[in-house]
Amino acid sequence: MARRLKLASASELKRQTFYALENASRGRLAAKATGFALFALIVANAVIVFFSAEPGLDPVAAWVIARFYTFSTICFGLEYLARIWIADLAFGDVSPWRARLRYVCSPLGIIDLLSFMPNLVAWFVPVTPQLHDAVNVLRLVRLIKISRYMRGLRTIGRVLSKRKHEIVASFLVIGLLVVVSSILMYEIESPVQPDAFNSLLTGLYWAVETVTGTGYGDIVPVTVPGRLVGSLVMLLSVALVAIPGGIFAAGFVAEFQNASLRKIERDERRGSRPAAKAPTDGGAAGEEESDGDDAGPTEGEG
Repeated sequence: MARRLKLASASELKRQTFYALENASRGRLAAKATGFALFALIVANAVIVFFSAEPGLDPVAAWVIARFYTFSTICFGLEYLARIWIADLAFGDVSPWRARLRYVCSPLGIIDLLSFMPNLVAWFVPVTPQLHDAVNVLRLVRLIKISRYMRGLRTIGRVLSKRKHEIVASFLVIGLLVVVSSILMYEIESPVQPDAFNSLLTGLYWAVETVTGTGYGDIVPVTVPGRLVGSLVMLLSVALVAIPGGIFAAGFVAEFQNASLRKIERDERRGSRPAAKAPTDGGAAGEEESDGDDAGPTEGEG
């Protein structure tokens, strides 16, 4: 309700900017066009990072890539400023300045900042090979922004959020198995093959590759107790490693079932809703009340 009141009192430009960036129930065409353009820009930046790292790059291609990075920096910077501007509409339950601070400090707000900061640093700081490599790595952070424009990635985020306690518990059990098996294997094998198991970290490396089923074969137990421990770890890991996947799959099923139920409820409400009256000059708030459940995610979900 607070957001609807703020939307009703906001300027037309601010409302349309909010709809375009937040994929809300109104202005869907603008939201889709904006989302597609930013999505394409993010993917293009990720692809160009690999081409720009090629040795012996043609000077013309290097110039084009540099201009493209400049264009991307301007676009992402304007998007960041626009999201700060409309933050009071995205977070309708707090004051405008607290809403802007909440967006800036949110995970997606930090990612939005990092999406253009590397290029700004490269503009004002002499670029060394080490700085160039670091900037290229930071540019890949832009890929995380895709989660705003892909419903499937948002679903993954919701599943992780709702099942975080079960997932963390399962990984703690797996971590316990890794730590115990690494200590046992080090104590058993280091007297026999000190070069292979020369530290607990080496035992930890063996435990991780064994539990995950990677099995590089570069470090293997040769003693009978060591092989028994290794066999037991492999058998336990088959059961334990599957637990997070099962929790995640169950969360996906529940999320899609909930989405189907919400869609059925919306359809039923629309079917029983009387015909809408023609909008009046003061009915801006009424426009926002329809299809409220279809509104896209706000920064608060990040």
